[in-house]
Amino acid sequence: MDINDFKRILCAFADEQKDVDVRQGKVVASIRDDIIEANLTYSEEGNLLVEENEQKSPARTWLLTRIAKLPQLADRILAVTPEPQPFVTPSGFLVDDLAATAELDSEEPLSDVLHTLSKRINNPIPGATSVLYLTSDAGEGKTTLIGLAARNQAKQLKEKKAQRLLVPIPLGGKAFLTFDDAVISALSNRLRFQYLYYSAFLELVKLGAIVPAFDGYEEMLIENNKDEAVSALSDLIKSLDSKGSVLVAARKAFFEYQSFRTQARLLDALGEHSISFSRLKISRWSKTKFCEYGQLRGVADAASIYELVAARLSVDHPLLTRAVLVKRLFDISEEIDDRNELVRQLSLNPEDFFFNFVNVIIAREATEKWLNRSSQDVGEPLIELSEHHQLLREFAIEMWQSSTNSLKYDIVDLLVDLFCESTKKSALATRQIKERIKQHSLLVVDSSRGPAVAFDHEDFQNFFLGEGFGALLARGVQAEIRSLMSINVLPLATVEQSVRAYKRFGGHLAPTLAVLQTISNSETGYSYVKENCGATLAWLAEDSSRDNQTVTLDGVAFPANSLAGKSLSNVIFNGCTFHPTTIRDWRDGKIIFNKCHFERLDFSDQGLKDIEFRHCTFDAVMDLKSNEQIFEPAHINRKLRDAGGQLADGSFGNPSDQADDDRIWELQRFLRIFLRTTHVDEDVIKLRLGKAISPDFFKQTLPDLVGLGVLIDVPWKGGGIQKRYRLNIPLSELQQALEKAHGKYEDFLTLLTKPD
Repeated sequence: MDINDFKRILCAFADEQKDVDVRQGKVVASIRDDIIEANLTYSEEGNLLVEENEQKSPARTWLLTRIAKLPQLADRILAVTPEPQPFVTPSGFLVDDLAATAELDSEEPLSDVLHTLSKRINNPIPGATSVLYLTSDAGEGKTTLIGLAARNQAKQLKEKKAQRLLVPIPLGGKAFLTFDDAVISALSNRLRFQYLYYSAFLELVKLGAIVPAFDGYEEMLIENNKDEAVSALSDLIKSLDSKGSVLVAARKAFFEYQSFRTQARLLDALGEHSISFSRLKISRWSKTKFCEYGQLRGVADAASIYELVAARLSVDHPLLTRAVLVKRLFDISEEIDDRNELVRQLSLNPEDFFFNFVNVIIAREATEKWLNRSSQDVGEPLIELSEHHQLLREFAIEMWQSSTNSLKYDIVDLLVDLFCESTKKSALATRQIKERIKQHSLLVVDSSRGPAVAFDHEDFQNFFLGEGFGALLARGVQAEIRSLMSINVLPLATVEQSVRAYKRFGGHLAPTLAVLQTISNSETGYSYVKENCGATLAWLAEDSSRDNQTVTLDGVAFPANSLAGKSLSNVIFNGCTFHPTTIRDWRDGKIIFNKCHFERLDFSDQGLKDIEFRHCTFDAVMDLKSNEQIFEPAHINRKLRDAGGQLADGSFGNPSDQADDDRIWELQRFLRIFLRTTHVDEDVIKLRLGKAISPDFFKQTLPDLVGLGVLIDVPWKGGGIQKRYRLNIPLSELQQALEKAHGKYEDFLTLLTKPD
């Protein structure tokens, strides 16, 4: 570390730069009202040393221990982050950094994801910012894994076996404008650590002393055209100046998105900085993991429980594969006598298993724990099963409206008072409910906000918010529905649950569709309301398909992946707009898209069977089998027909007899390399394109791109002799040129030479 870096880092910890004076071999600084005086010298090897109280330390060590107080931060992480008991080490897959893997898209199977995560934390990539995505669906262990890895790093740093800390920073899955508030909130409120400003935090990340773990960064914000989260991540990465490491826990890594337009929002903001992206994916639990967890809990017949549930549901059912639900399943099975009856209740309605699961938990709460202690009604349930649902719905709605994941005790007491007044409970019952609610099996104490309660897992919060939304749909009051939908984008699980719940509350399909259609039509431009209407109407369309009803939706704007996984039949979409979405599974029955616009439609093989497109327009389509993105109208026509789609005459103009230009496909394949790294070596290009394509690409296409300034040389610093390239034109501009070229390579080059 040189003297300039030392002074810059020290100034980041001070209130004012003038509080730090470094000159003539001495340092005098005021850091958080602590006056520091020390001497600066050099070792025989030329390393900067700091001498304080007659003790000499390397400058880096002195900064991390004396100024940044990392050992104290390690203590706070150990104190605040619980150690999961029991813990089953998950398996998974690693898509590694391009410089470290022999194959570009290879997934390395892992038996111990925790070990790999710890290894990646302790081995940063020199000369680049390393961004590691930790991915899985909700409830499969991301937060638990991050917490355990953070504890292990803290212990090793205290024992001087590690040089860096992993700092969990929960984001709650909500949109945000900057990372600084989230970082300082996690340090101050959650960890009770007051010694770091955001600028000092960034310096520690660049030094490799801290690896921030951003938990809850929902990448669907990228596809939905909301740039806040993307801008925040790109600003953070740029500020690291090709140094340090960042861990991002999300359900999907950004480079897994198929469209260049999607990734361009992030990559184009990174400039010339060297960034490397990789992904660590947690696998769902198998029977082996299920039984291992049961064994750790002391359950002798875990295998029989697995077989019992698998026989009534399936081996892939979330109750057997998602860690958070498996934990709850064991909680219930340990306290119930008849497990066959438990499984029977869980399998009553397989499509709405989560409602059945929550019902079993609450039924035990209502009949065994929440018993009235009054002299007249001893042993009677304090509140009914439906009232438990009602109270928890009110909690979830209040959290949603307040944009928080927990409620302070005074708000909880107020909501209980309102509930008891509406249900005409006595004063004695009200007092008992206030006492019991804070120990509810679906709620936990949130110590980060003082005396507050939160749902035990986001799945339960989303479930009860969905029930609350479903109750509003059943009532059909436009003002109430619009108010709830205007706050933010509703989680997908919430929207799904609301559609499953509205019938339970007496709702009917036709009036519910009419209300949402009216609300959607009244919105102009983009809004949360419009997006939430589209997501809800997509689920209602599936609900109508189960009832064999024909539904027509007019002018609806559907958010990203609205049709993915939906089983639709007898639905007509008139003049609708679709953000990028996938079509895979459909039931038997006609689907008609009339005068609709698709930003991008993803499909494979016969995925468009029984679907008719009438005068629709497409910005692009994606063949999922070959990962080929197509923009040329005639080629789109052929692809849709090949996938089983029916096209009305004139939808795409006359088919062209011109052969496809393979160079466009090769170019797209090459450009996808930049979704994983900002700088690409020749060896990586050869691996990506393969032996058959590489010679022609290096002979003609690569010189064309370099000649037009699309690529520029970057100095090669590795062993041997080869060239290294980076993009010199924003990826968004290349995407536009690909779209306008309509599959013709020469037109693509012309557009780059003479852009519109």
